[in-house]
Amino acid sequence: MIIHPSLFLNRTYRRTSELPTIMLQVREKRPDRKNGLNMRVRSAAAKIAAVMVAGSAMGILATPAMAAAYTPEEICGSGYHVIDSLPLKHQSLSNTGGRVYLLYNNSTGYNCAVTIKSVAVGTATDTGATILVQTSGNNFTRHEDDRNYKYYAGPVRVKAAGKCVQVLGHTFSTTSSTSYYASIPWGHCGS
Repeated sequence: MIIHPSLFLNRTYRRTSELPTIMLQVREKRPDRKNGLNMRVRSAAAKIAAVMVAGSAMGILATPAMAAAYTPEEICGSGYHVIDSLPLKHQSLSNTGGRVYLLYNNSTGYNCAVTIKSVAVGTATDTGATILVQTSGNNFTRHEDDRNYKYYAGPVRVKAAGKCVQVLGHTFSTTSSTSYYASIPWGHCGS
């Protein structure tokens, strides 16, 4: 039986108990003549599969693995490679909220910053990536992307060949009181 996802898209479901009940016919097939196996479908497994399909169609099963589907190289584009990264940390919690990356493109001289979330993945929360470029002395220019994002912030690209850069990244969990932050210190002055 094939369950089409459109069955679940016409309505918003707040709880799994509201999902439509799907009656699956369970048939026992005769043994396969080639290998003698009894082909039996279990109703519990079929129901779990139906709930998984329904959950996927509605986007309620978002996991950190979904964020992992994005790589910093894919986000920044062709020619970029990671030269530094740090985990986003909470000041008192032991878990991390994602990772901030600094990438560089040797052929163009551009740096790129990306923050990829690992908390509240699939939920739009304040997430940002910032590159500070040292201009002279203690002066710098700021380039940032800071908005509510579901998976990552960035790419922030800036030409900074031969200039020192600092990269900042942050995100929040679903509650605005839990923040995660990282700062790649000033450096990478030749890239």
